[in-house]
Amino acid sequence: MPLSDFVHSDPYTLGIELELQIINPPANDLSQDSSLLIESLKGAVAAGEVKHDITESMLEIATGVCADVAQAYSQLSDLRKHVLQSAGQHRLAICGGGTHPFQKWQRQEVCQSERYSKTLELYGYLMKQATVFGQHVHVGCENEEDAIYLLHGLARFVPHVIALSASSPYIQGADTTYASSRLNIFSAFPDNGPAPFVSDWNEFKWMYQRLESSSIVQSMKDLHWDIRPSPKFGTVEVRVMDTPLTITRAVHIAGFIQALAYWLLSERPFVPRSEDYLLYRFNRFQACRFGLAGTLTEVRTGEQRTLAEDILPLLDTLAPYAAQLRATSAIEAVEGYVRNNHSDTRRIRQFIAEGGLLTELMRKHCEIWASE
Repeated sequence: MPLSDFVHSDPYTLGIELELQIINPPANDLSQDSSLLIESLKGAVAAGEVKHDITESMLEIATGVCADVAQAYSQLSDLRKHVLQSAGQHRLAICGGGTHPFQKWQRQEVCQSERYSKTLELYGYLMKQATVFGQHVHVGCENEEDAIYLLHGLARFVPHVIALSASSPYIQGADTTYASSRLNIFSAFPDNGPAPFVSDWNEFKWMYQRLESSSIVQSMKDLHWDIRPSPKFGTVEVRVMDTPLTITRAVHIAGFIQALAYWLLSERPFVPRSEDYLLYRFNRFQACRFGLAGTLTEVRTGEQRTLAEDILPLLDTLAPYAAQLRATSAIEAVEGYVRNNHSDTRRIRQFIAEGGLLTELMRKHCEIWASE
């Protein structure tokens, strides 16, 4: 369908989507019951929504449009309450985390929908392998040109939010040695990575029309870039994060992105250029592989520092913008994560290092999700 006009939304409003794992105790493998839970929750949710993702082992919760992190936390907490009640009634459990540590992709069932049936036909087994779990954050934009600037501005901070959200060290029963292995699953898809560089909205529309006229895409939902404009909602959507183990951390990361957006659009500290993407994949890899200890290389100067070293002074820059957005708590929490090397990946590995089994790890994750 033709690209819709960009809906002008209230700037810096938030929307958060979290893809959750449906767990089947006591073995704590993935269940195949998202349709059952979604049906049971019809009419129960006051704000936001509960919906399918790619496979029946995935359950997505999403806020509505939120003015600030407090409202986002309130909506996600209410969604969690309803989902946990329904899961308990069906002897299921729910947790976060970017990957299930020992599930087999061959067992996954793709959700019954026309869209997913078409993508399964096109991508085959890759669709089942994509039973991994991410956080998406929408930031409202006043107009389409702001959205294009934000698309490029936020791209500089993709490694930062990957490192802050990393929670997927295990796949198929083994430690991958990555802080976030989830993004590797998507590397075989043709639209993986950054959006092609465009200088303005007209150029973006031209690019989209070329893709559509070639029957490569039918809507913006068919483009799974790391960051993409969402004209229908009037937002820019950041899509690279693992689902954290807790709602609290998910909201803090969203507040960090919200403050980044406010600073970027207020100060315009960068003039976007296509050359800025030269090192994009290298920096993204460092974040996935090493988390906050990964090396960030500044594309224009060649200066190198760890992601932790880059985030701390950035937080000082963002603090006044966060204050205006009522997101100071998010910035303070992110500072604590960085200074204390407090990551979900480290938490997961520590549990295993202390003698925990992967089945017990999933039980622990469900306890964490319900309480934090």
